[in-house]
Amino acid sequence: MKPIGLREELRWRAIGLGRKILGQRIARSEWNALCAWRGLVHQAYQAKPLQPNLCSDLWHQGTFKDPRCTKAFFTPNRREREASSHHYGHDLQLKRFAGLPLVGPPLPVLLEHGLKVARSSRFELPKSWARSGYLCMGALRAQWLREEHGVPAHAIGPWIRFAQPLLTADQIEAQRQLWGKTLLVVLAHSWDQVARSMDFDACISAVKKIAQEENYQQVVWLRHWKDPEKLPLPEGWVKACNGHRSNPWFLDAMRTLLELSDGLASNAFGTHLGYGAALNTRLHWVDVETIQHLQQLSPEKAREEEAEWAERQRLSQELRQALTLPAELQATTVNALLDPYWGLSEEPDAKAMARLLSR
Repeated sequence: MKPIGLREELRWRAIGLGRKILGQRIARSEWNALCAWRGLVHQAYQAKPLQPNLCSDLWHQGTFKDPRCTKAFFTPNRREREASSHHYGHDLQLKRFAGLPLVGPPLPVLLEHGLKVARSSRFELPKSWARSGYLCMGALRAQWLREEHGVPAHAIGPWIRFAQPLLTADQIEAQRQLWGKTLLVVLAHSWDQVARSMDFDACISAVKKIAQEENYQQVVWLRHWKDPEKLPLPEGWVKACNGHRSNPWFLDAMRTLLELSDGLASNAFGTHLGYGAALNTRLHWVDVETIQHLQQLSPEKAREEEAEWAERQRLSQELRQALTLPAELQATTVNALLDPYWGLSEEPDAKAMARLLSR
């Protein structure tokens, strides 16, 4: 091991030991950050009327800051060795499920923080400290990782199942009664160096048509944190945002919105589709084309994203065909299509997860 790698290894061992022995008496900045983010989501979801449009600012160095002033993929969180493990609060979801401290010894795994449907697509490369390998959603992705890198890879199912609603069961029922039959809209979005665009007016028209034909009484428009804050939505539609991806309670907010909704409409074969299916939300396809812009990427990374996008387009066509089937056949066909990528059939065990994360 190189000297710099050895120093880093020793530093994280010391951090892990200190957190294990001293608990919340150490790493105060990380514990305080969790409280700050928690206050943000509490304010939104306990408001009357409900105000699920979270601010997209970052909690960094004791204050909220504009994320547009940071470099690509930046996260202020330091709970884990790998920065991307903090995306959408995935590390917290696992620790909570396994009964581990939310800020404790660093996890010995790499967490795949989203969906990849092409074999050539990459998140993080293997790390020597990641003794337990990778955790990802679907069995097919786990198989690819094992074959590609020769390291352990475990399918754990959709991340949304580890999330917990920000409202009680009674509050959710009361809000569902208030809204009536609700359609959640999640469209294709940009991310850091990849820009995506579409005809916004056409999307509005398509969603209106779905809502009218399927008798939805309320539409909730979930915008990505990089989308414009001011959207020309029809009167009465609810604008929502789960905040920046560094928000540790991001997935809890997402699960809350899904549990408040009867349907999910999208024009993108993205992570949210599998989350909707996992929670038995009816899926609808918004037939508006998305244009992807890759000019900010290196040629090699652009080719990777083109292959991923092409495979998502192919799967989108299969999904659209499945959504035209009768209800009972539709459900089984959609689950069969999504399961290899989201692991809808996976049933993780809390004790086994705790052992895996504590190696």
